[in-house]
Amino acid sequence: MVLTDCLEGNIIIRLLLLIVEFITLTAPTAGMQIDIQESIVVMSGDVTGNECSQLRVILQQNRLSTVILTQSKGGNANAGYCVGELIRKYGLATVIRGSCNSSCSRMWLGGVSRSLTGSNSRVGLHGNYRDGDLRPEAPGRLQAWIPSFAPSVNKKLMEQWTSLPTNKHMMFFYNDRAELCVHGECMPLPGWNALNAGLSTQ
Repeated sequence: MVLTDCLEGNIIIRLLLLIVEFITLTAPTAGMQIDIQESIVVMSGDVTGNECSQLRVILQQNRLSTVILTQSKGGNANAGYCVGELIRKYGLATVIRGSCNSSCSRMWLGGVSRSLTGSNSRVGLHGNYRDGDLRPEAPGRLQAWIPSFAPSVNKKLMEQWTSLPTNKHMMFFYNDRAELCVHGECMPLPGWNALNAGLSTQ
């Protein structure tokens, strides 16, 4: 009887642990960390999909001038587009402090003025991907969207980065240089930088 009770107890505990694990894995994540500092909002971390609704509430309740984007590897593509469009709607400036890659770059491109702080801050650009591979509709969508926010963008470079075949490819632009990286191996793009590629405005 005691052994049966113990076995039943163990089964119940295991089931409860499985339920907790399932809830943890399927629960929506909070998204980027968003902090308000006077007239500036700082957004950092991975893009999970909740950022646009969170930022919209913040903008409705605060008078802001600038969005600082920092230490983001990117993430949800649609959230990147939405935040970029929201930033442009409110006429905000955008600044990259550190790195802002993939969907985060769409957010940055929404700024009416766009800049990077220091020599090592960078924007990382590529296409939109599913399971690591380029989505067939991604290049066309990006090539239509980007010039409406950055009209001076170099079209040949844009065609290259929006068509990079996997999410392990990235084109990085700094204030003083640019590079193409594949699986972490980088080669310079001589003569290019964020400003003359038509990405930053200053």
